[in-house]
Amino acid sequence: MNRTAITKHEIYNKLAGFSEQDLSDIVNFIDFMRHKRKLEAKKLVKLEGILKGHMIDFSGLKEFRQQTWQHVDQELENGNALPI
Repeated sequence: MNRTAITKHEIYNKLAGFSEQDLSDIVNFIDFMRHKRKLEAKKLVKLEGILKGHMIDFSGLKEFRQQTWQHVDQELENGNALPI
């Protein structure tokens, strides 16, 4: 028997003796875990297939960063403290 089947069997054996309400709560927890796993899976986006064969130019990234953080640099140069 594989490990997954053994674990499922152990879980099934541990469910004996629980009340109907307890079993309902366990079902809700399992549904929550499945939903959580689906949300986590959607967060990961692999671009290797989408961008395969394309040249990516990162030369504008440094300029973008400088423009984005320019106000922070100015505040620091003026001696103004930034709120945290």
